[in-house]
Amino acid sequence: MAKVWRVIALALIVFFAVGPLLWMVLSSLRPADQLFVSDPSLIPSGFTGEWYREVFASDALQWFANSLIVAVFATLISLVVGTTAGYAVTRFTFPGRRLLLIGLSVGYLFPAILLLVPLYLVLSSLGLVGGLTGIVIAHVTITLPLATWLMKSFVEAVPRELEEAAWVDGLGYFRGFLRVTLPLLRTGLATTAMFSFILSWDEYLFASVIAQGDNVTAPVAMAGFVTSFDIRWGAIMALSTLVTIPVVVLFFVLQRYYEKGLTAGGVKG
Repeated sequence: MAKVWRVIALALIVFFAVGPLLWMVLSSLRPADQLFVSDPSLIPSGFTGEWYREVFASDALQWFANSLIVAVFATLISLVVGTTAGYAVTRFTFPGRRLLLIGLSVGYLFPAILLLVPLYLVLSSLGLVGGLTGIVIAHVTITLPLATWLMKSFVEAVPRELEEAAWVDGLGYFRGFLRVTLPLLRTGLATTAMFSFILSWDEYLFASVIAQGDNVTAPVAMAGFVTSFDIRWGAIMALSTLVTIPVVVLFFVLQRYYEKGLTAGGVKG
């Protein structure tokens, strides 16, 4: 009976987690007359692709290209800087180390909207508002602290004795890091890359203020289907489904690294 109740509990968790996604996908295929009925059914009586045609008739490819460029560059910057910063605060003692760690932690205590105004003023003074570069910098302010903390935990899980042996062999700090420590951080790099990519890919607040013209990202473009006279629910469901696909694919590709990373990163720290 204990196993039965465990299965039932897990089934309910999966239902509440997957149910909204399934409803979103099926709603993107429903005809317009079935979107607003008093007794909706999970499986529509008919399917249509008109909502996807409406999405692709707009600038959907440009929106996805913008989101991909921003997410990839924000992820790469966060990985490079976060890995080196996590290694530095773990392996070395320097003035301001504790202040840096506190600053990274305190940054997450405040809602992102409080950072929006000062960040916008800085980007505006640099002439970066409206371009993809400004969006990348804004997203790095979100992804970099998380990447640093994650990589710090993964670096702590690597035995220091391996690096000391490399130093004795004459590799030095930098080459020892590249040849010994970095290959052992593959799981951490994959996990951190996935989190950083998802954070940037789904981010709306900063991108909605900084993006302009043809540089809007897919989550921002989704709001364009909500007007003063109409809400294109079918198109919104179709675009939401398309936005979700890259995240799901990325998760399945990096799933084994993600599962290992959840445990490997928590060995120490």
